[in-house]
Amino acid sequence: MERLRNPREFSFVYNKGTPCFGRHVVVSQVPTGRSVSRVGFAVSKKLGSAVTRNRVKRRLKAIMQELADHISPGYDVVIGAKRSSVGASFAELKEDLRLTLQKCSLIAGRSASSARSGEGHA
Repeated sequence: MERLRNPREFSFVYNKGTPCFGRHVVVSQVPTGRSVSRVGFAVSKKLGSAVTRNRVKRRLKAIMQELADHISPGYDVVIGAKRSSVGASFAELKEDLRLTLQKCSLIAGRSASSARSGEGHA
């Protein structure tokens, strides 16, 4: 998975892409036909200080690294953080991003779900 860095690429995804809304994130995606998907992160100054914004970005990047194998190729994706992402735990942010990516059909339903201990046992 590659990164989106150019402001024009972000603008293209915002203008042409379709957004999917989660509790803590907004995922905008547009199909590109490339052999690899590219992802960018958008964290507004409304979220707080640079320390706060960078913490949210680091968490989102770490989550995307874990989910990278499950992302469908051929998309440009921009992940925007909502204000609620500042107070969310890492686990809450991870689950919300995973569900939002599923809603956008960027990952399959069961393939990226994490194994939970004790689930399904008596």
